[in-house]
Amino acid sequence: MPADANAPYYPREHGAWGIVAVPFLTAVAIAGRPSLTVVLTGLALLGAFLARYPLELLLIPNSYLRAGRPPRGRLVVSACVFGLLTVSLGLTLIIGWRLYLLGWLAAAGLALFILRVWWGRSGDDRSLVTELVGTAGLTLSALAGWIGATGGLTPEAFWVWGLNALFFGSGVLYVKSRIQTRRAVRRPEDNRSGRFVVAFHFLILVFVVSLVFARGFSPLVVVPFFLAAVRAARGMKSAPEVPLALRHLGWSEVALSLVFAVFLTAAFR
Repeated sequence: MPADANAPYYPREHGAWGIVAVPFLTAVAIAGRPSLTVVLTGLALLGAFLARYPLELLLIPNSYLRAGRPPRGRLVVSACVFGLLTVSLGLTLIIGWRLYLLGWLAAAGLALFILRVWWGRSGDDRSLVTELVGTAGLTLSALAGWIGATGGLTPEAFWVWGLNALFFGSGVLYVKSRIQTRRAVRRPEDNRSGRFVVAFHFLILVFVVSLVFARGFSPLVVVPFFLAAVRAARGMKSAPEVPLALRHLGWSEVALSLVFAVFLTAAFR
């Protein structure tokens, strides 16, 4: 057995790191109350995120094959170590600081994870529905950050989570559509019109603008969604004529998510 057969196995989904980190950090920044419970909550989220990926590989055959069939010992050790870290920190926060809402949030996250695994085992583990469910689960980190910072939840916390879920969900749709369009160059039967992607982004933009008028949100919240809609329109218009550079696409999404974090925080502060 190789020396690293039982070494921890870390997530290779680079985009998923941002989908967890940005909602958490924006929620803490908006709540404005950094504390020891915020640090412990962040570590518990990190443990849950690190345990999630090896568990998916163990439970979803297609994901396991796509990952290159890593040693199952590494996956089991990783899931157990990171899972134990999550449970220990979670219980410390729930019992020691009486943050009982974290328990309910963990149950919701677990339910979404089970749903994602079920869909992944039933069909394509990379289908849009499966990935959107996963995105909804990952962005729950916003509510966790709010609970860690304030000890409770408010309607504002759910708006912060909802806007994060909308933003990153639209990003997942855009990236998947760009990849499908690239494949359609070789297989025309797989081509998907970019009109749906662009329309979806602009519908979200209209919804966010309506929130500014109906809920009195700062107009700053519109900026990242406007940029995302423009990005989608330009990106889908240029595909498939322009070659798709996955590395460039990934870094552009990271940059846009940072812009989103700055403007969302400014809008709610």
